[in-house]
Amino acid sequence: MNVKEKQKYEAYFNYIGQAMATAFEKASPERRKEIAKYIKCINNMYVYTNNLEIKLMINNAKKNSTFRRKRLRHERSIEKNGR
Repeated sequence: MNVKEKQKYEAYFNYIGQAMATAFEKASPERRKEIAKYIKCINNMYVYTNNLEIKLMINNAKKNSTFRRKRLRHERSIEKNGR
């Protein structure tokens, strides 16, 4: 995600979280248990998405690193020269 998409995602998540918190405060005890499960599910989705984004950032950093480019250049020269 770029910065604009991340901000949009955070805004939507905050909106849903605020709506769930308001509903939780106004709900009966039985309904609160159900809403608490929804809140936990939404939180798990948020954590999962952030973990995926972090893994993607790490993967992109590994692919675009100077060390990787130097290693690939070295491997190509070995293939080309047979050393």
